[in-house]
Amino acid sequence: MINIQFFFKKLDFSICISKWAEFFLPFFYLMKSTPKKIKNLKISETTHQVLKEYCDENGLKIYKYLEKLILDNCKKQKDIYGE
Repeated sequence: MINIQFFFKKLDFSICISKWAEFFLPFFYLMKSTPKKIKNLKISETTHQVLKEYCDENGLKIYKYLEKLILDNCKKQKDIYGE
């Protein structure tokens, strides 16, 4: 049987805890951050099918492709003065 007191004397818990925290801190930060709010779009079945086929052929995700299209086409363009 393992002598538990000997085992605990060998470990420096401050080092163990700091290494553990270094590794898991990014995961805890991601879990704590608030997720994006999602909205649904209503499109016809035929439009969805065309979009799905296009994204499948080009290896794209539908939601990401739609977000890019909307941001590229609907965002207000800045003029030469940056306004």
